[in-house]
Amino acid sequence: MRILIFSNAYRPAISGVVTSVSLFRRGLLSKGHDVHVIAPEYENYSDDEPYVFRFPALDISDQADLSLVLPSRITMYPTVRRIKPSLIHSQHPVWMGHIAANFSQDMGVPLVFTFHSRYDLYAQKYVPLVSNLAGMLTDEVVRRYLDKCTHVIAPTDSIRDFILQEYDVGVPVSVVPTPVDLSGYGDLHPQRIRAALGLEGAEVLLYVGRLSEEKNLDFLLRAFSLIARECPRVRLLLVGKGPQAYNLKLLAQKMGIENRVLFVGAVPHEKVPHYAAMADLCVFSSPADTQGLVLIEAMAAATPVVAVDALGPVDVLAEGGGVLAPPVEHVFARAVVTLLSNDERRRELGAQAVRSAQRYAIPAAVTRLLLVYEAAISAGPRCVKKDLSETWHEIGDQFRAIGAGLSAVFNTSRESEDAPRYWSAGGSRPFSLIDEMGLVLLAEVEKKRFES
Repeated sequence: MRILIFSNAYRPAISGVVTSVSLFRRGLLSKGHDVHVIAPEYENYSDDEPYVFRFPALDISDQADLSLVLPSRITMYPTVRRIKPSLIHSQHPVWMGHIAANFSQDMGVPLVFTFHSRYDLYAQKYVPLVSNLAGMLTDEVVRRYLDKCTHVIAPTDSIRDFILQEYDVGVPVSVVPTPVDLSGYGDLHPQRIRAALGLEGAEVLLYVGRLSEEKNLDFLLRAFSLIARECPRVRLLLVGKGPQAYNLKLLAQKMGIENRVLFVGAVPHEKVPHYAAMADLCVFSSPADTQGLVLIEAMAAATPVVAVDALGPVDVLAEGGGVLAPPVEHVFARAVVTLLSNDERRRELGAQAVRSAQRYAIPAAVTRLLLVYEAAISAGPRCVKKDLSETWHEIGDQFRAIGAGLSAVFNTSRESEDAPRYWSAGGSRPFSLIDEMGLVLLAEVEKKRFES
């Protein structure tokens, strides 16, 4: 089988989508399939793996871990034509996702799409002044994209149910979770990490992920301030980077917990198991993640999880390995304090976590993915007729999104203490927008305005 993957991000960027593409690609190659990836260029980065095709992009990874691909199917056409894919697998409903859908129609091959994010929640978070409108417009963007797909992949059962309820899709929706490379958990050195960070004797809570608004990290810091009152040895470790880092540091200072919160920054993905193994608990506050890959990575290291009760974590913890807490700060804090004070319960949950993580081994996940691919090829492409005006709307969306994306990234860079300072024209608080759905949302708002 010859598979062509379109993604808005790939190595060296660090994200759940990048991990998903990378691990699935490895598993598919091991089974003898041809897997090609089309992704943006990154400055000063060269691939060490074959069949990764890069295209010109505006590299703004210093501000946002993002490269904005210049939306030109013309430049990609010779490459895609030579690949002659059996199917196209899109990771996003916008940017490269638009291009993937168009190639699917042009070449008469099925389009498979992985629903990686709760796009409605992202949009509402990033456009708070008109959150209801943002959610509605985002839902329309996603709905129109799903209409072009032959098969949709959901990372968990609860996300599959959400898609079926919200979007009235007319194609199969299958559950295929992103895998975890369990081979990286055989020889762990947690004490080295503790010693390097000066955490010997501390009770460590670990968060791994992007430091961005949709992750609900202000909630986590407020809950931690309550935890710190009862646990004098507790420390919160934040591993990752993102546009909210500066604001989170300010919030920690305001609450007087800055000496007990460690901002580690990004670490190579292969080191995450060592960080997971050194923690007493993994804490997770995001309501927007469709799976929560970092939860499984922590569980594979026998580290129990305390997560906000939301779609994604509900499925990951269904067979044990942690506890769910409502998004109420004192209740979340109490769940953490209770586990920190009960070594036996933590060991019990740690053993459950290791067993549960085995469900996400690469071979098992790849087997499920191949079943989706085979069903999509048997079904063939969706026949979506587009008139000329719709085609021009899509082209306009791409270019308007580039402008919106640049404006948003430059403005959000003010939130990073290490980034250059860019200010909005009115001198007000910069508009915070990083996720790709946020970028296309502005294009959709503009389009609706001109159509009305």
